[in-house]
Amino acid sequence: EGTLKSDFRHLFKTLDDKSTGPKSWRGPIGERLSGCGKCPVIGFKSIDCQIPTIDRSILSKHQQYLLDISMAVKSGNGKEDLAVRDLGPLSHSRWLATANRTLRLYLSEESPTPELQKLVVFILKSYMPIWFSIKTSKYFTEGPTLVNQSIQSSRYLPEDLRNLVDPMVKRNGFFAHPEHLMLAMIQDNTKLIRELGLRRILKARQLDQKRTTIRTFMPPKLNFKAQDCSEIINWMDCDLSSPPLLKDSSDDEIKSHIQSDSAPNWDITFKTCTVHESS
Repeated sequence: EGTLKSDFRHLFKTLDDKSTGPKSWRGPIGERLSGCGKCPVIGFKSIDCQIPTIDRSILSKHQQYLLDISMAVKSGNGKEDLAVRDLGPLSHSRWLATANRTLRLYLSEESPTPELQKLVVFILKSYMPIWFSIKTSKYFTEGPTLVNQSIQSSRYLPEDLRNLVDPMVKRNGFFAHPEHLMLAMIQDNTKLIRELGLRRILKARQLDQKRTTIRTFMPPKLNFKAQDCSEIINWMDCDLSSPPLLKDSSDDEIKSHIQSDSAPNWDITFKTCTVHESS
């Protein structure tokens, strides 16, 4: 979730301007966010995007608004109730409200600026779908998939904006750490990926025996050209260490799962350790 907020925050500040206080902006877009809820909804241009299927009952009021207004922008039809619904307080600690207000402002713009259009497209193609993916993720083993989604959903950006977003993904890419990635791989639906994950755990254990210093848990170098979640790091260029959560599983037990047609049913991989602090 930290990546999601950082991406949007840095993009907003670059395309608009810096803040003037904890609840205000000084750019041409930010200055209008506080009063955008009073503007009439007019004929706006629809923007295609992928909206995930999600149970509305698990969403807060403002998360439901993000879902509804995203659907409105996609369809090109702004429902009247969107013009009067509560947008939530504008605050630099509440980026969901900023995203909602940015989309709401778009509904009232007959000729939106290129900067506003870029922000709206980013919200619809990256921020919104990742937000709901995080919301529906139950286990920490889904973390690497979310990192990969952050990478893939921002590849459409021009190079100058990718260069702005990518460092934020790198800085918050802890779920792409080899230890997390190996645990995710052994729960993958594809047998080959599970086998690779198990073999890498065994390899990491061999390296652990040779380690003379305490391991340092740092975000890994990411492969932004990856086509698959298991490829988001360069395995040949990283310091492998075995996942501590599997310390009670013997090498023989791990080897027994390599040829299995089903994922290992280890309790640790299904503990409800969420991939977010709050949403």
